[in-house]
Amino acid sequence: MMNFKDKLKAYLELLRIHNVVTALLTTLIGWLTVRVEVSTLPSTSLIIPLLAVGLVSSAGYVINDYFDVEVDKVNKPYRPIPSGRVSPREALYLTLALIVVGVAPSITVGIFTAAFVIVNTLLVILYSYRIKELGFVGNVVVSLEGAFTIVLGALTPSELVKDLSYVRFSAIPAVYAFTLLLAREIIKTVEDMRADEVRNVRSLPRVIGVSKSSIIAFSLQLFIVCISLVPFLAGYGYLYLALALITDALLIYSAINTLKLRRINNPELMASRLRSVLKLAIFTGTTAFAADLLYRLALTS
Repeated sequence: MMNFKDKLKAYLELLRIHNVVTALLTTLIGWLTVRVEVSTLPSTSLIIPLLAVGLVSSAGYVINDYFDVEVDKVNKPYRPIPSGRVSPREALYLTLALIVVGVAPSITVGIFTAAFVIVNTLLVILYSYRIKELGFVGNVVVSLEGAFTIVLGALTPSELVKDLSYVRFSAIPAVYAFTLLLAREIIKTVEDMRADEVRNVRSLPRVIGVSKSSIIAFSLQLFIVCISLVPFLAGYGYLYLALALITDALLIYSAINTLKLRRINNPELMASRLRSVLKLAIFTGTTAFAADLLYRLALTS
């Protein structure tokens, strides 16, 4: 029988805290887009979306491991469920608890926030259960879920102050996040080609080939670079611009190497490296928005 410390460690592995922290940061960005426009907001306007995103995204990681247990037995036998440190039943109970605690507070905000959280929670579950196997559709859903954390961060305070028009300020960072996440998701499918065969996932590389998939990923990264000036022209300052240029440099490096996936013998290894580069780009990109919004807020305080 496992002791409490080992069991807790296994649960934390399921939750993927490092990914959850990123989701909380993007939620904060959404909230800040409204806060810089509205002088005072109730504390619940930030606490509720953070709870929803933090707990529901954690639940999504747990249920994903639950449905992926057969694949993980082959590729990642060290994961909590295939290694036997967490039972499938425990994973289901944990998923349910996280969802209930994460969703319940959003119901007190209003119909739009509640509906948004509930629909996205269902999408998180359906993704792991079935949508993931649809390949590109699954990539789009994951990317939307990432972008929607920004929208929820703006939607909750907007509904609390009874003016949904403030949600529009979250559009630019949300589009930026969606495109960047989609590019990374496609590259990740190249890395996961062999694993996807186990579950018969119709990923882009398995359906249209690595060559065409790499062109799509390249185009998305180039598109992000092309639109990176849009936030600056829309009112974000030089702090955003400096960090956006760092993000652009990472994306250009990744995009150039993405094209190399078409003509190398081991594209999975290169894709793994590019996924790490894009993870860093996601961090610098989100920091660009967050830092600039916090600076603008400090100037008005």
